[in-house]
Amino acid sequence: MKITCKQADLAKALSTVSHAVSSRSTLPILANILIQAEQGHLKLSATNLEIGITCTIDAEVFEEGSTTVPAKTFTDLVTSLRAGQVELIVEEDSHDIKVKSTGSKANIKGMDPEEFPHIAGAEGGENPIVLEAGQLKEMIAQVVIAAADDDARPVLTGVLVEVHGGTYDGASTLTFSGADAFRLAHRVVGLPLQGYEGVPSSVIIPARSLSELARILPAEGTVQMIVTTNRSQVLFHTEQIDLVSRLIEGTFPNIKAAIPLEHKTRIVVETKEIAAALKSVQPFARDSANIVRFKASNDTLTLEATAEDVGNNITTIGAGIDGPDQEIILNARYLGEVLGVIGSPKLAMELISPARPCAVKPVGSTDYTYIIMPMSTNR
Repeated sequence: MKITCKQADLAKALSTVSHAVSSRSTLPILANILIQAEQGHLKLSATNLEIGITCTIDAEVFEEGSTTVPAKTFTDLVTSLRAGQVELIVEEDSHDIKVKSTGSKANIKGMDPEEFPHIAGAEGGENPIVLEAGQLKEMIAQVVIAAADDDARPVLTGVLVEVHGGTYDGASTLTFSGADAFRLAHRVVGLPLQGYEGVPSSVIIPARSLSELARILPAEGTVQMIVTTNRSQVLFHTEQIDLVSRLIEGTFPNIKAAIPLEHKTRIVVETKEIAAALKSVQPFARDSANIVRFKASNDTLTLEATAEDVGNNITTIGAGIDGPDQEIILNARYLGEVLGVIGSPKLAMELISPARPCAVKPVGSTDYTYIIMPMSTNR
Protein backbone atom coordinates (compact mmCIF):
# COMPACT_ATOMS: atom_id res chain seq x y z
CA MET A 1 0.00 0.00 0.00
CA LYS A 2 1.20 3.48 -0.84
CA ILE A 3 -0.90 6.64 -0.63
CA THR A 4 -0.71 10.36 0.09
CA CYS A 5 -3.44 12.45 1.72
CA LYS A 6 -3.88 15.70 3.60
CA GLN A 7 -2.86 15.69 7.26
CA ALA A 8 -6.00 17.63 8.23
CA ASP A 9 -8.29 15.13 6.48
CA LEU A 10 -6.53 12.17 8.09
CA ALA A 11 -6.61 13.71 11.57
CA LYS A 12 -10.33 14.49 11.26
CA ALA A 13 -11.10 10.97 10.08
CA LEU A 14 -9.18 9.48 13.00
CA SER A 15 -11.11 11.68 15.41
CA THR A 16 -14.34 10.40 13.86
CA VAL A 17 -13.59 6.69 14.18
CA SER A 18 -11.60 6.76 17.43
CA HIS A 19 -14.66 6.63 19.70
CA ALA A 20 -15.48 3.18 18.35
CA VAL A 21 -12.09 1.79 19.37
CA SER A 22 -12.32 -0.72 22.20
CA SER A 23 -10.13 0.19 25.16
CA ARG A 24 -10.83 -2.84 27.36
CA SER A 25 -11.30 -5.75 25.00
CA THR A 26 -9.45 -9.03 25.37
CA LEU A 27 -9.05 -8.99 21.57
CA PRO A 28 -5.93 -6.94 20.71
CA ILE A 29 -7.18 -6.28 17.17
CA LEU A 30 -10.05 -4.16 18.56
CA ALA A 31 -7.52 -1.62 19.84
CA ASN A 32 -6.48 -1.08 16.22
CA ILE A 33 -7.83 0.95 13.32
CA LEU A 34 -8.27 -0.76 9.97
CA ILE A 35 -6.70 1.21 7.11
CA GLN A 36 -7.73 0.40 3.53
CA ALA A 37 -6.54 2.15 0.36
CA GLU A 38 -8.67 1.61 -2.72
CA GLN A 39 -9.96 3.45 -5.81
CA GLY A 40 -8.69 6.90 -4.93
CA HIS A 41 -9.84 6.80 -1.32
CA LEU A 42 -8.50 5.96 2.12
CA LYS A 43 -10.94 4.21 4.42
CA LEU A 44 -10.47 4.09 8.22
CA SER A 45 -12.56 1.76 10.39
CA ALA A 46 -12.86 0.97 14.10
CA THR A 47 -15.21 -1.19 16.13
CA ASN A 48 -15.86 -2.27 19.71
CA LEU A 49 -18.36 -4.94 18.53
CA GLU A 50 -21.29 -2.78 19.67
CA ILE A 51 -20.72 -0.04 17.13
CA GLY A 52 -18.47 0.25 14.11
CA ILE A 53 -17.48 3.51 12.44
CA THR A 54 -15.96 3.92 8.99
CA CYS A 55 -14.73 7.21 7.54
CA THR A 56 -13.61 7.68 3.94
CA ILE A 57 -11.34 10.50 2.76
CA ASP A 58 -9.81 11.48 -0.56
CA ALA A 59 -6.30 10.20 -1.21
CA GLU A 60 -3.90 9.66 -4.06
CA VAL A 61 -3.55 5.89 -4.18
CA PHE A 62 -0.39 4.59 -5.83
CA GLU A 63 -0.76 1.03 -4.52
CA GLU A 64 -3.91 -0.42 -2.97
CA GLY A 65 -3.64 -2.38 0.25
CA SER A 66 -4.60 -2.57 3.90
CA THR A 67 -3.32 -3.01 7.44
CA THR A 68 -4.34 -2.32 11.03
CA VAL A 69 -2.43 -0.13 13.47
CA PRO A 70 -2.78 0.77 17.16
CA ALA A 71 -5.40 3.53 17.29
CA LYS A 72 -3.86 5.69 20.00
CA THR A 73 -0.32 5.61 18.62
CA PHE A 74 -1.41 6.36 15.07
CA THR A 75 -3.85 9.10 16.11
CA ASP A 76 -1.36 10.81 18.42
CA LEU A 77 1.26 10.76 15.67
CA VAL A 78 -0.98 12.13 12.92
CA THR A 79 -2.39 14.94 15.06
CA SER A 80 1.17 16.02 15.92
CA LEU A 81 2.27 16.29 12.29
CA ARG A 82 2.57 19.56 10.43
CA ALA A 83 -0.18 20.57 8.01
CA GLY A 84 0.37 19.33 4.48
CA GLN A 85 0.72 15.97 2.75
CA VAL A 86 1.18 12.70 4.63
CA GLU A 87 2.52 9.58 2.95
CA LEU A 88 1.50 6.12 4.20
CA ILE A 89 3.41 3.06 3.02
CA VAL A 90 2.90 -0.63 3.82
CA GLU A 91 5.48 -2.89 2.23
CA GLU A 92 4.45 -6.15 0.61
CA ASP A 93 4.42 -9.09 3.07
CA SER A 94 4.34 -6.65 6.01
CA HIS A 95 1.65 -5.13 8.22
CA ASP A 96 3.83 -2.31 9.55
CA ILE A 97 3.09 1.18 8.27
CA LYS A 98 5.55 3.95 7.45
CA VAL A 99 4.27 7.48 8.03
CA LYS A 100 6.14 10.29 6.31
CA SER A 101 5.50 14.03 6.32
CA THR A 102 7.50 17.25 6.42
CA GLY A 103 10.22 16.76 9.04
CA SER A 104 8.91 13.41 10.30
CA LYS A 105 9.40 9.72 9.52
CA ALA A 106 7.79 7.05 11.69
CA ASN A 107 7.25 3.31 11.58
CA ILE A 108 4.33 1.71 13.44
CA LYS A 109 3.90 -2.01 14.03
CA GLY A 110 0.68 -3.32 12.50
CA MET A 111 -1.47 -6.46 12.64
CA ASP A 112 -3.04 -8.64 9.96
CA PRO A 113 -6.16 -6.88 8.59
CA GLU A 114 -7.77 -10.30 8.03
CA GLU A 115 -8.20 -10.52 11.82
CA PHE A 116 -10.29 -7.33 11.91
CA PRO A 117 -14.05 -7.96 12.38
CA HIS A 118 -16.31 -7.34 9.41
CA ILE A 119 -18.32 -4.11 9.60
CA ALA A 120 -21.60 -4.18 7.68
CA GLY A 121 -21.93 -1.84 4.71
CA ALA A 122 -24.85 -0.21 2.93
CA GLU A 123 -25.28 -3.15 0.59
CA GLY A 124 -27.69 -5.96 1.43
CA GLY A 125 -29.95 -4.05 3.81
CA GLU A 126 -33.60 -3.07 3.90
CA ASN A 127 -34.99 -0.07 2.04
CA PRO A 128 -33.24 3.04 3.39
CA ILE A 129 -34.95 5.85 5.25
CA VAL A 130 -33.45 9.17 4.15
CA LEU A 131 -33.23 12.01 6.68
CA GLU A 132 -31.63 15.42 6.86
CA ALA A 133 -28.50 15.19 9.02
CA GLY A 134 -29.39 18.27 11.06
CA GLN A 135 -32.89 16.96 11.71
CA LEU A 136 -31.57 13.56 12.81
CA LYS A 137 -29.06 15.17 15.19
CA GLU A 138 -31.90 17.16 16.76
CA MET A 139 -34.13 14.09 17.10
CA ILE A 140 -31.36 12.15 18.80
CA ALA A 141 -30.57 14.95 21.25
CA GLN A 142 -34.23 15.30 22.19
CA VAL A 143 -34.78 11.60 22.90
CA VAL A 144 -31.57 10.06 24.30
CA ILE A 145 -31.83 12.22 27.43
CA ALA A 146 -34.74 10.05 28.54
CA ALA A 147 -33.05 6.68 27.95
CA ALA A 148 -32.01 4.69 31.01
CA ASP A 149 -28.38 4.37 32.11
CA ASP A 150 -29.03 1.23 34.15
CA ASP A 151 -28.63 -2.07 32.29
CA ALA A 152 -31.17 -3.77 34.57
CA ARG A 153 -33.71 -3.45 31.73
CA PRO A 154 -31.65 -3.43 28.53
CA VAL A 155 -34.52 -2.27 26.29
CA LEU A 156 -34.73 0.99 28.25
CA THR A 157 -31.09 1.78 27.44
CA GLY A 158 -32.21 2.01 23.84
CA VAL A 159 -34.37 4.25 21.68
CA LEU A 160 -37.45 2.77 20.03
CA VAL A 161 -37.49 3.71 16.33
CA GLU A 162 -40.79 3.12 14.54
CA VAL A 163 -42.13 3.65 11.03
CA HIS A 164 -45.87 4.19 10.69
CA GLY A 165 -47.89 4.57 7.53
CA GLY A 166 -50.43 7.31 6.82
CA THR A 167 -50.50 8.93 10.27
CA TYR A 168 -48.96 12.32 9.64
CA ASP A 169 -50.79 14.60 7.18
CA GLY A 170 -51.47 11.51 5.07
CA ALA A 171 -47.79 10.53 4.96
CA SER A 172 -45.66 8.00 6.80
CA THR A 173 -43.94 8.91 10.04
CA LEU A 174 -40.70 8.06 11.77
CA THR A 175 -40.77 8.23 15.56
CA PHE A 176 -37.98 8.11 18.15
CA SER A 177 -38.97 7.26 21.73
CA GLY A 178 -36.90 6.96 24.90
CA ALA A 179 -37.97 6.25 28.47
CA ASP A 180 -36.86 5.28 31.94
CA ALA A 181 -38.83 5.03 35.18
CA PHE A 182 -39.07 8.79 35.63
CA ARG A 183 -39.50 10.38 32.20
CA LEU A 184 -40.02 9.74 28.52
CA ALA A 185 -39.39 11.57 25.26
CA HIS A 186 -41.23 11.12 21.98
CA ARG A 187 -40.30 12.78 18.67
CA VAL A 188 -42.05 12.34 15.33
CA VAL A 189 -41.09 13.43 11.82
CA GLY A 190 -42.99 13.05 8.57
CA LEU A 191 -41.69 10.86 5.75
CA PRO A 192 -42.68 10.70 2.06
CA LEU A 193 -45.85 8.69 1.48
CA GLN A 194 -44.23 5.99 -0.64
CA GLY A 195 -41.13 3.84 -0.49
CA TYR A 196 -41.06 2.29 2.99
CA GLU A 197 -42.82 -1.01 2.37
CA GLY A 198 -39.66 -3.00 3.15
CA VAL A 199 -38.66 -1.07 6.25
CA PRO A 200 -39.07 -2.88 9.61
CA SER A 201 -41.90 -1.33 11.62
CA SER A 202 -39.76 -0.97 14.75
CA VAL A 203 -36.25 -1.52 16.08
CA ILE A 204 -34.50 -0.61 19.34
CA ILE A 205 -31.16 1.18 18.91
CA PRO A 206 -28.77 1.67 21.87
CA ALA A 207 -28.90 5.28 23.04
CA ARG A 208 -25.10 5.27 23.29
CA SER A 209 -24.86 4.45 19.60
CA LEU A 210 -27.20 7.29 18.66
CA SER A 211 -25.29 9.75 20.84
CA GLU A 212 -22.10 8.75 19.06
CA LEU A 213 -23.85 9.15 15.71
CA ALA A 214 -24.96 12.67 16.62
CA ARG A 215 -21.36 13.53 17.54
CA ILE A 216 -19.93 12.57 14.16
CA LEU A 217 -22.73 13.56 11.78
CA PRO A 218 -22.19 16.65 9.63
CA ALA A 219 -24.52 19.60 10.16
CA GLU A 220 -25.79 19.40 6.59
CA GLY A 221 -26.47 16.73 3.99
CA THR A 222 -28.54 13.57 4.14
CA VAL A 223 -28.29 10.34 6.12
CA GLN A 224 -29.57 6.93 5.09
CA MET A 225 -30.81 4.64 7.87
CA ILE A 226 -30.69 1.00 6.80
CA VAL A 227 -31.56 -2.10 8.84
CA THR A 228 -29.50 -5.14 7.85
CA THR A 229 -31.32 -8.04 6.21
CA ASN A 230 -31.06 -10.23 9.32
CA ARG A 231 -32.35 -7.27 11.38
CA SER A 232 -29.57 -7.53 13.96
CA GLN A 233 -27.85 -4.24 13.05
CA VAL A 234 -28.66 -0.76 11.80
CA LEU A 235 -26.46 1.31 9.50
CA PHE A 236 -26.36 5.09 9.21
CA HIS A 237 -24.71 6.06 5.92
CA THR A 238 -23.47 9.44 4.70
CA GLU A 239 -21.15 10.38 1.87
CA GLN A 240 -18.07 10.05 4.09
CA ILE A 241 -19.19 8.29 7.27
CA ASP A 242 -20.84 4.97 8.11
CA LEU A 243 -21.90 3.99 11.62
CA VAL A 244 -23.13 0.47 12.29
CA SER A 245 -24.76 -0.46 15.59
CA ARG A 246 -26.14 -3.66 17.00
CA LEU A 247 -29.85 -3.63 17.79
CA ILE A 248 -31.35 -4.44 21.18
CA GLU A 249 -33.68 -7.42 21.34
CA GLY A 250 -36.82 -7.26 23.44
CA THR A 251 -40.16 -5.51 23.74
CA PHE A 252 -40.22 -1.78 24.41
CA PRO A 253 -42.89 -0.56 26.87
CA ASN A 254 -46.06 0.98 25.45
CA ILE A 255 -45.06 4.56 26.17
CA LYS A 256 -48.02 6.01 24.29
CA ALA A 257 -50.21 4.92 27.18
CA ALA A 258 -48.11 7.15 29.46
CA ILE A 259 -48.56 10.29 27.34
CA PRO A 260 -51.51 12.34 28.65
CA LEU A 261 -54.11 13.09 26.00
CA GLU A 262 -55.54 16.06 27.90
CA HIS A 263 -54.62 18.64 30.51
CA LYS A 264 -56.31 21.01 32.93
CA THR A 265 -53.68 23.77 33.02
CA ARG A 266 -51.31 24.92 30.28
CA ILE A 267 -48.37 27.12 31.28
CA VAL A 268 -46.48 28.92 28.50
CA VAL A 269 -43.09 30.46 29.31
CA GLU A 270 -40.01 31.73 27.51
CA THR A 271 -37.48 28.90 27.33
CA LYS A 272 -34.58 31.19 28.23
CA GLU A 273 -36.46 32.61 31.23
CA ILE A 274 -37.35 29.27 32.78
CA ALA A 275 -33.80 28.03 32.10
CA ALA A 276 -32.38 31.03 33.98
CA ALA A 277 -34.86 30.57 36.83
CA LEU A 278 -34.04 26.89 37.12
CA LYS A 279 -30.33 27.68 37.17
CA SER A 280 -30.85 30.06 40.10
CA VAL A 281 -32.67 27.49 42.26
CA GLN A 282 -30.53 24.46 41.37
CA PRO A 283 -27.77 25.17 43.96
CA PHE A 284 -30.43 24.56 46.62
CA ALA A 285 -32.14 21.70 44.79
CA ARG A 286 -28.86 19.78 44.57
CA ASP A 287 -28.87 19.24 48.33
CA SER A 288 -32.51 18.11 48.40
CA ALA A 289 -32.76 15.33 45.81
CA ASN A 290 -33.11 17.89 42.98
CA ILE A 291 -36.58 18.82 44.22
CA VAL A 292 -38.06 22.01 42.77
CA ARG A 293 -41.62 23.12 43.50
CA PHE A 294 -43.46 24.83 40.64
CA LYS A 295 -46.48 27.04 41.34
CA ALA A 296 -48.58 28.49 38.51
CA SER A 297 -50.86 31.36 39.53
CA ASN A 298 -51.81 34.90 38.44
CA ASP A 299 -49.84 34.80 35.18
CA THR A 300 -46.63 33.84 36.96
CA LEU A 301 -44.66 30.65 37.44
CA THR A 302 -42.78 30.39 40.73
CA LEU A 303 -39.87 28.00 41.25
CA GLU A 304 -38.86 27.16 44.81
CA ALA A 305 -36.03 24.97 46.11
CA THR A 306 -35.09 24.43 49.75
CA ALA A 307 -32.04 22.78 51.29
CA GLU A 308 -32.37 22.28 55.03
CA ASP A 309 -28.74 23.10 55.89
CA VAL A 310 -28.21 25.69 53.16
CA GLY A 311 -31.30 27.82 52.69
CA ASN A 312 -33.82 28.38 49.96
CA ASN A 313 -34.46 30.29 46.75
CA ILE A 314 -37.75 31.45 45.26
CA THR A 315 -37.69 32.75 41.67
CA THR A 316 -40.72 34.01 39.76
CA ILE A 317 -41.12 34.51 36.01
CA GLY A 318 -43.97 35.66 33.81
CA ALA A 319 -46.18 32.98 32.28
CA GLY A 320 -49.27 32.58 30.18
CA ILE A 321 -51.62 30.34 32.15
CA ASP A 322 -54.71 28.69 30.71
CA GLY A 323 -56.66 26.83 33.37
CA PRO A 324 -56.80 26.67 37.17
CA ASP A 325 -53.83 27.30 39.46
CA GLN A 326 -51.50 24.33 39.72
CA GLU A 327 -48.61 23.14 41.83
CA ILE A 328 -46.23 20.29 41.09
CA ILE A 329 -42.82 19.07 42.25
CA LEU A 330 -40.34 18.02 39.57
CA ASN A 331 -36.74 16.86 39.37
CA ALA A 332 -34.67 19.91 38.39
CA ARG A 333 -32.19 17.87 36.37
CA TYR A 334 -34.86 16.20 34.28
CA LEU A 335 -36.43 19.53 33.39
CA GLY A 336 -33.07 21.21 32.81
CA GLU A 337 -31.99 18.59 30.29
CA VAL A 338 -35.00 19.13 28.05
CA LEU A 339 -34.60 22.91 28.09
CA GLY A 340 -31.30 22.55 26.26
CA VAL A 341 -32.73 20.47 23.40
CA ILE A 342 -36.34 21.55 22.97
CA GLY A 343 -35.35 23.90 20.14
CA SER A 344 -38.14 26.43 20.65
CA PRO A 345 -38.12 29.98 22.08
CA LYS A 346 -41.26 29.15 24.06
CA LEU A 347 -42.41 25.96 25.74
CA ALA A 348 -45.62 24.74 27.32
CA MET A 349 -45.95 22.76 30.55
CA GLU A 350 -49.24 20.86 30.59
CA LEU A 351 -50.56 19.70 33.97
CA ILE A 352 -53.51 17.70 35.26
CA SER A 353 -52.74 17.46 38.98
CA PRO A 354 -49.74 17.37 41.36
CA ALA A 355 -49.75 13.56 41.21
CA ARG A 356 -49.96 13.23 37.42
CA PRO A 357 -47.13 13.56 34.88
CA CYS A 358 -46.08 16.94 33.48
CA ALA A 359 -45.89 17.21 29.69
CA VAL A 360 -43.35 19.64 28.22
CA LYS A 361 -43.83 20.65 24.58
CA PRO A 362 -42.42 23.27 22.21
CA VAL A 363 -44.97 25.99 21.50
CA GLY A 364 -46.14 25.91 17.90
CA SER A 365 -45.20 22.28 17.24
CA THR A 366 -46.75 18.89 17.93
CA ASP A 367 -43.64 16.93 16.91
CA TYR A 368 -42.05 16.59 20.36
CA THR A 369 -43.37 15.59 23.77
CA TYR A 370 -41.33 15.17 26.96
CA ILE A 371 -42.99 13.70 30.04
CA ILE A 372 -41.67 14.05 33.60
CA MET A 373 -43.11 12.08 36.50
CA PRO A 374 -43.83 14.24 39.57
CA MET A 375 -42.03 13.83 42.86
CA SER A 376 -43.70 13.55 46.25
CA THR A 377 -45.66 16.63 47.31
CA ASN A 378 -44.90 16.02 50.99
CA ARG A 379 -42.60 18.65 52.46
